[in-house]
Amino acid sequence: MMTLSSSTWLMSALPSNKGFYTIEECLDTMRAAGFEYMDANLWSLSGRNRPAGQDNWKEWAEATRAHADKLGIKFRQTHGQTLSGQQWDDPNYAEAEYVWAMNYRCIEITKMLGAEWMVMHPTNLPHDPLYSRKKAREANLKYLAPFIEAAKKTGIGIAVENMVDFGGKRRRYCGGDPEELIELIDTINDPSVGMCIDTGHAHVSGIHVPSFIRMAGDRLKATHIDDNNRDGDTHLPPFFGTIDWADTMKAFKDINYRNDFSFELGSQRFPTAHRPNWCRFIHDLGEDLFRMM
Repeated sequence: MMTLSSSTWLMSALPSNKGFYTIEECLDTMRAAGFEYMDANLWSLSGRNRPAGQDNWKEWAEATRAHADKLGIKFRQTHGQTLSGQQWDDPNYAEAEYVWAMNYRCIEITKMLGAEWMVMHPTNLPHDPLYSRKKAREANLKYLAPFIEAAKKTGIGIAVENMVDFGGKRRRYCGGDPEELIELIDTINDPSVGMCIDTGHAHVSGIHVPSFIRMAGDRLKATHIDDNNRDGDTHLPPFFGTIDWADTMKAFKDINYRNDFSFELGSQRFPTAHRPNWCRFIHDLGEDLFRMM
């Protein structure tokens, strides 16, 4: 069945980005808010100064799994490492090799946490005003292949996330168009490779979210649930933006989606004292969305 989940990103950064909560603080707060399923955002946890980026990462992953088990929390999906923003366009970005190497570690951590799917962003070619769908597909087939092979050996699946298509405003990202991402998944043609829909990415790209979900069908293995007003990838909670949530929930029911319905929401502005109430509100909002089905 579809399970209510949240990314650990909801309880990650301290107010005003002055550091981070520990993973234990995150899990304790999220469990108290009612969450029984979590999405480990390894992107934010595996930087050089973060716990999964340290030499004792295996011990950290084992301790995290043990703490989650004690609380009755299960991990079903994670988010792997990736480049972001203008890093894609910088051929001299110094951390690129670290990011790619860290993805293999994220695959192992995903298995250690007991999750079934690791979400990955597709790769993006350096920005070119004349976007080539064919070149992007070929680049991604090459880029994803070693990660898919490593994931299969480990026993997990890779879910490729839809990206943002800003049209002529900023740049065109690979996978911003549903048909493009579906074509990539179908070309790979492997049961261990599926899709992750980020509802906010789709909406800000001008795509009708429920139609995207129905197009994806049984390819859909993971979710990032967030909203916006088509004015940016703002990661707002549902109903704080303009996505049609009634039809979106019906679309999940129509395709018999049975994996995580996972919130991916930023909340670093919330004071620590109010964070538990915020997490509880998000959990209850999720339950209301489920009742819409």
